Amino acid sequence: MKKTILAVVTTSLFAASANAAVVYDKDGQQVDVYGRIQYQAGQIYNATSDKTDDDYNAATAGEADNFGGDALARFGFKGKWATGYNDVALISKLEWEVSAENDDDGEADSFVNRYAFAGADFGNGVQATVGTQDSAYVQLSDVTDVYNEYSGLVENQFDSRWDDSANVTYAADGWDLRGSVSFSDEAKANNNEEDKLQNQYAASAGYTFQIDEVSSLKPVLAYQAKTGEAAGESYTDEQYAAGLGYTYDAFYLASTYGQLKHDLADEKDTVWTVTATYKVQPDWTLVAGYGLVDGHNYDVETTKYYVLGTQYDITAKAKAYAEYKINEVAGEDDNYVVGLQYNF
Repeated sequence: MKKTILAVVTTSLFAASANAAVVYDKDGQQVDVYGRIQYQAGQIYNATSDKTDDDYNAATAGEADNFGGDALARFGFKGKWATGYNDVALISKLEWEVSAENDDDGEADSFVNRYAFAGADFGNGVQATVGTQDSAYVQLSDVTDVYNEYSGLVENQFDSRWDDSANVTYAADGWDLRGSVSFSDEAKANNNEEDKLQNQYAASAGYTFQIDEVSSLKPVLAYQAKTGEAAGESYTDEQYAAGLGYTYDAFYLASTYGQLKHDLADEKDTVWTVTATYKVQPDWTLVAGYGLVDGHNYDVETTKYYVLGTQYDITAKAKAYAEYKINEVAGEDDNYVVGLQYNF
C-alpha cells in the first residue's frame, strides 16, 4: 500500500522526499530527516481462510475483524555527501517503523527496520546501492499502487523490500531502468526449516512519454525470480508483468497484467490490477481499484476485489482518507477503513 496518491511516479531510487527537512547542509554534505504519524480504524482485515495458516479457524474464516484501530509512526534519515570526484556523491537511507498496537507476538512499540542502504550517485542518472531496499520490480507495482490501505495488494507476489540486496538504477531522459539481486541464502543455515529462500533477482524498464503539458504515458515491463529449497527440492519461482499508467491533468488511469509461476507445483496464476484516481477539487480525490489473482491450471479460489475510496488533503502534509473493499470471494466479508496521516 502506497499511502499517498501519486500524480507522477518517482523515477529515482533516492529521490528527495517532498516532506523531508534538511537538518544539515554544509561542505557538500546534506542530511534530511522525515517521518510519518498515522492512525486508521475500521473492519480493516478478515480472519484467514487459508487452512494451512496457523491462525486458521473454521468458525471465523473469512469474517471481518471487529471494529478497531491501528497506529504507527515512521522516522528516517537520508544522507548525501559529495566526494569531490566529478559529480559522484555517496548516498544512504535509514528508516524505521514503530506500531503502537500489539503485533502477532503480543509486542508493541518495537522498532522495525524498513530501509537501510548505502551507495553512490554518479551524477549521470546512475545510482548503485546495497542493503535493505525496494526491489526493481516495485517500479511495476508502483504503476497501480498509488492510494492508501487497499492499494498494492496483489501486484507484487514476492516481498517488495529485499535484505542483502544490490540495486543499480538509471533514471534520465524519460527512462527508468532498474536491476536488483538479493543473496538471502537461507539454505546455508543448518536448521529444520523446510522452505529456504536462497537468491532473488529482478529487472524492470519504464519510459515516460510526455504527450503535452498535462498528459503523459508510462509503460513498464518487469520480471523477478527467486530460488530456494523446499523439502529438499530446489525451485525457481517467477513473476513477470507489463504495466501502463496514463495521466491527464487531474485524472490517472493505470493497469498491470502478468503471470506468476510456481515451479515445484507446476502452477500458474494470472495477476491483474486496475487503478483510477481523479482529483475532483484541489483537496479532494476519488479512487477506485480492482485486483485479481486467478489460478490457471489448479483448483484454487480466485482472489477478486473492488475498492472505492476518497482522500481529503487537509494540508500539504496531512490527509484524511476512507476506503471500502468489496471482496468477490465466497465466504469473505467486505472491509472498510478510515484514517488520518501526517507526514513531515
